[in-house]
Amino acid sequence: MNFIRLIAQNKVDGTVHHAFTRYGPGEFVKEDFIAKKSGKNLKIWAGFEYTNVLLKFVASLCSGEVSLKGTIPTTRDVGAELKSLGVDFEEKRRYGKKGSKYEIDTKLSADRARKLIDQLFEFYLMLDLKCGNYSVKVKKKETPKIGSPTDKFVTATISKDDMDKFVDEFLFDTDVKDFKECVIKHTYIINDIKVNEELAKSDPLKARLEAIRKGVIERTVIVDGKEMKKEYKLEV
Repeated sequence: MNFIRLIAQNKVDGTVHHAFTRYGPGEFVKEDFIAKKSGKNLKIWAGFEYTNVLLKFVASLCSGEVSLKGTIPTTRDVGAELKSLGVDFEEKRRYGKKGSKYEIDTKLSADRARKLIDQLFEFYLMLDLKCGNYSVKVKKKETPKIGSPTDKFVTATISKDDMDKFVDEFLFDTDVKDFKECVIKHTYIINDIKVNEELAKSDPLKARLEAIRKGVIERTVIVDGKEMKKEYKLEV
C-alpha cells in the first residue's frame, strides 16, 4: 500500500515502480508527510505522491457508503473499467496536456469503493473521498507539473482510534505506539537509470516508464520531537 514501506520491506511491486516513473537522475527532497491529533481525529497532510496511498488507506478503514468525487487524468482509456465497476463518468479533454480526464461523482459501498481504487491504482486518482468522519481531499484535480512543489497536496482525516493502523502503515520502522504529532521526511537520491536501449529506439516513452531506477532513500521520522533516521536501498 505505502510504497516506502514496501521498499523498506523489500517487497517492490508494480505500484512502487509506478511511484518513481516521474523521476530522472538526481536528488529529490520530498514534501513533508505530517500527522497530528486533533480532538477525536488524526489529521494528515502529504505531497502529491501520497494521493493514491492515502485514498487507499482511508478507504480500507471505511464502512457504509463512500462518496468519491473528482477526476482521473490519463492518456489511456479507463472508460471500460469504470463501466465495469458501474460508475458513471464524463470524459473531457485536458487543457495543455495529452489524453482525457474522466470526471466521476458517485456513491458506492465501501467494498466497491475499495475495488475501484485497487483496479485503478496505477492511474493518478484525483478523487475526494467522504465516508462519515473519514475523508480525503485533493488540492487540485490534475497532476502537477514535474518538479513543482506539492506541499499539502492531499489531506486526510481518520479517527484517532485507528492510530495502530496508521502506525503500522506509515511508522512501520519505529517502535512508536502513539503520538501527538509526527513528521516524515524523505530524500530520493537516484544515481542510475537502466533503460532498455532497444526499446528506447522504437518506443522512448515505454522505455522511460519501464526503466529501473537505482539509488537510496534517506528517511527521517520525527515523533513528538524525537528524531529517527533510516536509509533504504532504492531499485525500482
